[in-house]
Amino acid sequence: MDHHEEVTDDFQGIKVWWTSIKKDPQTKSFSFYPELDERRFFKLTVHRRYRDIIIKSYIDHVIKEGKATAVKNRQRKLYTNNASKDWHGWRGTKWSHVVFEHPATFNSLAMATKLKELIKNDLIKFTKGKDYYAKIGKAWKRGYLLYGPPGTGKSTMIAAMANFLNYDVYDLELTTVKDNSELRKLLIETTSKSIIVIEDIDCSLDLTGQRKPKKEKDDDEKDENKDPVSKKKKELEEEASKSSKVTLSGLLNFIDGIWSACSGERIIVFTTNYVEKLDPALIRRGRMDRRIEMSYCCFEAFKKEKEQDSNKKDEKDKEANGVSVKEIKENGFTENGKV
Repeated sequence: MDHHEEVTDDFQGIKVWWTSIKKDPQTKSFSFYPELDERRFFKLTVHRRYRDIIIKSYIDHVIKEGKATAVKNRQRKLYTNNASKDWHGWRGTKWSHVVFEHPATFNSLAMATKLKELIKNDLIKFTKGKDYYAKIGKAWKRGYLLYGPPGTGKSTMIAAMANFLNYDVYDLELTTVKDNSELRKLLIETTSKSIIVIEDIDCSLDLTGQRKPKKEKDDDEKDENKDPVSKKKKELEEEASKSSKVTLSGLLNFIDGIWSACSGERIIVFTTNYVEKLDPALIRRGRMDRRIEMSYCCFEAFKKEKEQDSNKKDEKDKEANGVSVKEIKENGFTENGKV
């Protein structure tokens, strides 16, 4: 709405007027920290006899409709985490994003129908479970582990889940996270109604906590004591070679520690090609609530995929006179005449 533009609304037979108001800043003196350019708000006008109805019912109605419209019109986003060196400065952010436009849906997935329905029902149940999670004293989140051979549709499944729920997606690249503290800061910056994804978690980080053998460690200490220059050089090399100091403990706290309760209604998804390589503590029940094996196509899934390919081909094929193959089939004609 433009400045001083007015619109009317009707609620239970009551006419109300909304007016857009803009106020310029009052400060005229010079300052290194000037006020915001302007203040914008809406003025609601109604006859005083309807005051109680407007306050008790209409305002709640407007807020509810506004939220529903915002959800309907919002663009889903795909986020990726920035390196910590880019966090600082007046334009520094922890996450960068693009519009999420992946076309995958559950209808287009080449997967057994029974498994798809199971996943969809589980997702619906989760979105409606706010009161349930509060009742049992748990954070409103859910974990999914997608595992199976390469090329079986794990990433496509995540896109289908996001489209089904209308959630944003946070693609977390662990190798760019320096330590557990940075991991926690990234978690705080995520929003509700989102899916946090860590793909190929078995090879994202070395979470085994392995250390150098004692003899090798003692030899290094002797060399460093002899030559301070070599010691400094070695420290710089080690710092550069260590892309991340995120530990298994830090990752576990990220999933279901105290900080995981901030901004509820979140889904955490891990993908892996080798589930047997993961630490049992990482994928136990309660952290990963659903374990979904993404195997190669069964007969039903293969049949579904071939039907989709056939339908796409039929839509693209055209007759020389511009009649589509679909129209030819519906009217019972072939290229040479009626069947």
